Amino acid sequence: MYLERLHDALPEVRDRIERACERASRSDPDSVTLVAVTKGHPVEALRAARDAGLKVVGENRVQEARAKWETAGGLDLTWHLVGHLQRNKARQALQMFRLTKSVDSVRLA
Repeated sequence: MYLERLHDALPEVRDRIERACERASRSDPDSVTLVAVTKGHPVEALRAARDAGLKVVGENRVQEARAKWETAGGLDLTWHLVGHLQRNKARQALQMFRLTKSVDSVRLA
């Protein structure tokens, strides 16, 4: 189910990225990182993303990401945290995420 939906949606998403790059005078649409956010979806969605050629997944909850990461750690995916990071979750986040898009406070940064 997830793989079929991704295969249907990805061409349009990539086309929109290409058009946005043209409008921004950005010459290489491949330089844009497409992050498949899997919030609320099971590990099967991660497998489908990888099988569809996506390499970066995003989560906004450290606890949910931890469960998926432990199950799907061998899928060779890069993980991004795309939501609010609280100080008490920072140590766990450092183990899993290559990039964090936001933090809770200047002190945490």
